[in-house]
Amino acid sequence: MPLYELFCIAVHNTESSVNLRSVINSLSNQIHSTGGVVRDLKKLGINLTLPQRMRRMRQYHSRGDHFTMTFDTSPIVLKRLDETLRRDPSIIRWTLLKRASKVKDLNKPLNPSIEFAEIESLSQKF
Repeated sequence: MPLYELFCIAVHNTESSVNLRSVINSLSNQIHSTGGVVRDLKKLGINLTLPQRMRRMRQYHSRGDHFTMTFDTSPIVLKRLDETLRRDPSIIRWTLLKRASKVKDLNKPLNPSIEFAEIESLSQKF
């Protein structure tokens, strides 16, 4: 299963955090019920001022709760998850990114900016 990351801005509820909790629970339950795995969940900020006023389902929002969720799931379930986010009135904006299709793709070796032969030739000059 490919690894995906969801960046999401939810509507901020000033009275309680039930809104954000219910959004996260519904998304994680949908992933778990289809055999997926939620690997990471981070709250990036609660009641943050949005960079601009955003409109969603005939309502304007100036504040929101930001979070990211990293999970493994199939592409078919990802389409269903996108439809769920589209229909949910408590979601202002979201984006789904594919991080990797295989586990070995996650930790790719870094290419050095200077080759070892260049380093040795520089050290011999000095």
